[in-house]
Amino acid sequence: MNKAESVRRLIAEYFWDMPDDASLSTGKNGVLPEEANDFFEEYAESLHVDMSAFYFRKYFPNEGVRFLPGAILPKYMQTDHHQPAPLTVEMLIESAVAGRWLY
Repeated sequence: MNKAESVRRLIAEYFWDMPDDASLSTGKNGVLPEEANDFFEEYAESLHVDMSAFYFRKYFPNEGVRFLPGAILPKYMQTDHHQPAPLTVEMLIESAVAGRWLY
């Protein structure tokens, strides 16, 4: 099985069958951050992809704790004030082939 097939199979196991241009992080069919986190752990381990350049919150911004002001929260709990960047199946395939996160 080649890398592209392996990525598609893993996506189908965690989520559903998606076309290569589908985004995991944007659109009405985006996945939940908690599910995406589990997926990326398996993706990196099973496909041997170096994810050191991957910034999860770029694609899955933290919604923060709504009832507390950001100034009193530690940085990792503060709300991100940006729209998520698209993270497509094609990006996952290209990075798996390269062996490292390309985006």
